[in-house]
Amino acid sequence: MTKKTKILDAPWLDQHEKWPTGCESVSTALCLETLGFDADPDFIIDRCLPKAPVPRVENGVWFGADPRYFYLGDPRTEDGWGCFAPAVRRTVETCAALRGYKLRAAEVYGKTLETLFREEIDEGRLVIVFATMGMAKPRESRRWFLDGSGETYVWKTPMHCLLLTGYDGDTAVFSDPLAEAVTRYPLADAEFSFRGMGMQAVTVRRLK
Repeated sequence: MTKKTKILDAPWLDQHEKWPTGCESVSTALCLETLGFDADPDFIIDRCLPKAPVPRVENGVWFGADPRYFYLGDPRTEDGWGCFAPAVRRTVETCAALRGYKLRAAEVYGKTLETLFREEIDEGRLVIVFATMGMAKPRESRRWFLDGSGETYVWKTPMHCLLLTGYDGDTAVFSDPLAEAVTRYPLADAEFSFRGMGMQAVTVRRLK
């Protein structure tokens, strides 16, 4: 990667006090705000985010909803789990429908962070990405059978959602609701974390 810098202006909120496990809702609100839309995490959690209970044990076997499509638990508590790109895309679209925003949200899979730099950041667009807290090594946690399909789902931890805002040489830059408005992580660490969580992201574009 060419050593250069591009960091987009982005707002920031500290999720710790009000939304301790609400990184997806906070990052979504921040992304919408940069596009000029009025959005806040509480509205998103209450009206837009698809939610389901946390996984449960039945006769010694774990069952639960699919976190690809539902946030598991309550983002306002320490016991919430999280969700992934399909749920966040749906959240953005629900918010747009409720408030009349003209935008297009899309799930992105399999693209490296450097590709996202070129295709999105260089074009002035922020990206909602799924990685880990502090870019720690992803590790397998709970396994359960998905309600309805019986498919086995493997949860990885410490899951995190944050806003990709740019790059600075060999670092990736984020608005990280667990850290700071301009948070730098070594690109190699960020890419490893991003890959470990499935190389998934959500892009949001304002329509004319």
